[in-house]
Amino acid sequence: MPIDFSSVCYTYSPKTPLQYEALKDINLHIDDGEFVALVGRTGCGKSTLVSHINALLVPSKGKVKVDEFVSSSDKKKRSKKISPLRKLVGLVFQFPEYQLFEETVLKDVSFGPKNFGRSKEEALEDAKEALSLVGLGESFYDRSPFELSGGEKRRVAIAGILAIHPKYLVVDEPTAGLDPLGAKEMMDLFDEIHAKGTTIILVTHDMSLVLKHADKVFVMSEGQIAKTCSPIELFKGDITQYSLQIPPFFEFAKQLKAQGMDICLDDCVDIPSLAKEIARCQNG
Repeated sequence: MPIDFSSVCYTYSPKTPLQYEALKDINLHIDDGEFVALVGRTGCGKSTLVSHINALLVPSKGKVKVDEFVSSSDKKKRSKKISPLRKLVGLVFQFPEYQLFEETVLKDVSFGPKNFGRSKEEALEDAKEALSLVGLGESFYDRSPFELSGGEKRRVAIAGILAIHPKYLVVDEPTAGLDPLGAKEMMDLFDEIHAKGTTIILVTHDMSLVLKHADKVFVMSEGQIAKTCSPIELFKGDITQYSLQIPPFFEFAKQLKAQGMDICLDDCVDIPSLAKEIARCQNG
């Protein structure tokens, strides 16, 4: 079943001098198994929107439906138990490594499953499976998470979310602070998770990630959904009004096409694919 936002509005500090309407009549639909991106300038409402997906925030107006769970401004229409929704939707906020707290990696990753009712043995198995998925083997189990490198800490934190087996995974700026190799490895991880059936909602300012990994993109502007389309459709057009930057390699591909080269923009999702297109045109 999908994720649906229906006429969702959200106001911070209502009926006070600090009142601020962060979301304005949001309507969006995310199908099972999609890899979608949520983009827009800082302060446009992205974090507020994703916080509604697992009911960290409740709409001031409208409703959010995630499978059979309903979060609504109307208390009579809300789902009574919210904890199953928290298991269904995993949130990986920016710099998730700041959430580590246990004395060993294995204890930290197994905390989530135990919190959702798994036995100690089951939780440990869930943790080991999740750690394997993020590329951390047995040698990490008894290490302190605070002694790991930055990239390893982030993988442990993500494993802690994956250990609860979420159906939907929201990731906020997952490559922030990582070097190019670390960023590639992180996104390869999310591609692998997505390939196994998990729906991914990516929040990012890096348009190169959007172009290469997402199936669909929602552009936010001033608390509203300004555009919904594929990444290729977005970057083929003029996006300056949204304060977004076209990936440099894609802008170069557009310039080559404008100068007469028969570049297929639909196939240019990263630098290697652009190089392949240039070679094809030259050989042709």
